[in-house]
Amino acid sequence: MKRPQYVFRPNLNEPQHRRVWALLQQMPPAKRKEFLVQSILAAEQADRLEKSIRKVVREELQAVNITNAVPSSPPDDAIPTAAISFLDSL
Repeated sequence: MKRPQYVFRPNLNEPQHRRVWALLQQMPPAKRKEFLVQSILAAEQADRLEKSIRKVVREELQAVNITNAVPSSPPDDAIPTAAISFLDSL
């Protein structure tokens, strides 16, 4: 049975490809395959985690009424009520 094979040919005109190539060159040749496997699995796990977090946040946001949860306060530079009353009395 033939083993599956994948050939990686980075395009060094693209910044991400250059970064990946530099990282691969830092790895000892015997560990590059394991590095690629671990990197791909980590990216897939991060993607699943992000989707899970987004799902939970979306569900929680549907259960909460945000407009009532944040009280509206007057701006810091608002004119005090006493000053307005004084001006009304003039």
